[in-house]
Amino acid sequence: MKKRRWEVRLVGQGGQGLALAGITLAEAAVRDGKNAIMNHIYGAQKRGGPSQADVVISQEEIDYPKVLDADLLVIFSEAAFDEYRHQLGSHGSIVFDNSQIKRALAECDRVIPIPFADISQQVTGSSLSANMVALGFIVELTKLVSHISLVRAVNKRSPKGGLEANQTALEKGIEMAISIKFGRNWDN
Repeated sequence: MKKRRWEVRLVGQGGQGLALAGITLAEAAVRDGKNAIMNHIYGAQKRGGPSQADVVISQEEIDYPKVLDADLLVIFSEAAFDEYRHQLGSHGSIVFDNSQIKRALAECDRVIPIPFADISQQVTGSSLSANMVALGFIVELTKLVSHISLVRAVNKRSPKGGLEANQTALEKGIEMAISIKFGRNWDN
């Protein structure tokens, strides 16, 4: 990670585990000796309402705790895509769950479709760990945090009964990122 500050925004619906993914990413960054902050915004309902988790990671002190121009926008629902796609920074990229977003989007180095929910369903028997597939994918893609810190954070943060599924989903996300070549430099 060569940038001084990275801004990641995860958006979707309540119940998709965005807060868990965000806090896990932030904790992994802290374990790596970086500064990190996570903010979570969600609707009044527990499931189905809008949900947003923002993570700011920096080698230096974080002077402003909110995402200004997302370097990475991870989108889990079509409604979230419509609402948040304009908040992408000028050099940022979108990673979206194309098992949840059915509309055709231009595929280029700034828009990366990955079927997180479908992959989670295949490897764990449930789509509930799609957030961990996405987390493994984006961490391998960006190298924001080390694998060891990420695994330790997942082990600490996973809910009872969900640890094994989250570990499996995380590893599959990492594997997916390794197997895909994007031709984009993520260290700028």
